[in-house]
Amino acid sequence: MTIELHNLNHTTSTAELWRNLTPEARQRLQTLRRNLRGLTLDLWGTILTDHPAPIDTVVFSEQRQHFLGEELRQHGIDKTAEEIKAAYKYAWEYFDRLWFQQIAFDAEDGVIAMLKFLQAELPAESLARVIDFFENLNTPPPLLDGVQEGVQQLAQKYPLALISDTAWTPGRVLRRILAHYDLLKCFRVLVFSGEVGHTKPHPEMFKRALSGIGVEASQCLHIGDIQRTDVAGAKALGMAAAWIHRPEYAGNAQENHSPDLAVTGVGQLAQVLLHSEGSL
Repeated sequence: MTIELHNLNHTTSTAELWRNLTPEARQRLQTLRRNLRGLTLDLWGTILTDHPAPIDTVVFSEQRQHFLGEELRQHGIDKTAEEIKAAYKYAWEYFDRLWFQQIAFDAEDGVIAMLKFLQAELPAESLARVIDFFENLNTPPPLLDGVQEGVQQLAQKYPLALISDTAWTPGRVLRRILAHYDLLKCFRVLVFSGEVGHTKPHPEMFKRALSGIGVEASQCLHIGDIQRTDVAGAKALGMAAAWIHRPEYAGNAQENHSPDLAVTGVGQLAQVLLHSEGSL
């Protein structure tokens, strides 16, 4: 049975959260809290906003495409904006195919896929410039509501690990973004698919996180927003799982891997894990 908290918004008080639980749900939550020794967190859609895409992300996607077009033109290869946009879409579709096979991918894979689609080649130095441009973000994606305070509070009680699939943006850039928001220091270990070679729900992603915080799977909870990767991956190893309720996103409507909790976000999870009914 999933403990359903997502129907209460992120401004709901802790007292009201507990009052809205059934006796069975309250008992299950108390048992989970007593057993809990560590947490792992997803990044995109859990800590950082990813949908709908922030305007800066949309603009930067266009900048990536423009940058590639300019590099191609410098080498006598003229492609229209429409052709390059189609190539960018093709690269994302390629990423999705790898993602479902639990194979990691990165900006180099994406740029090479685009060039293949365009039937074009670039010299090594030019290719390296394009990859570097694609990897970096001009503006950090915004944090989701309640994340900064929630993560910082959770880190005071539990060892935390980050488990993130990556695409264009590698772990070295994402570490800078977390530092920008004063969150990097909250995590004892950061696990990025591009550095592991697999994507979630591959068990290696979760095993590295558990090893990094020194916690057994049965004593750890993972929070994320995708049922197929976050919930299924955690549950397969014997971890508890909190799902950020996004039924419209990433095929979640077609997946049900029985998360232990369904929450609005990290802030709400911190409320119910850090503040007990008896402490109100």
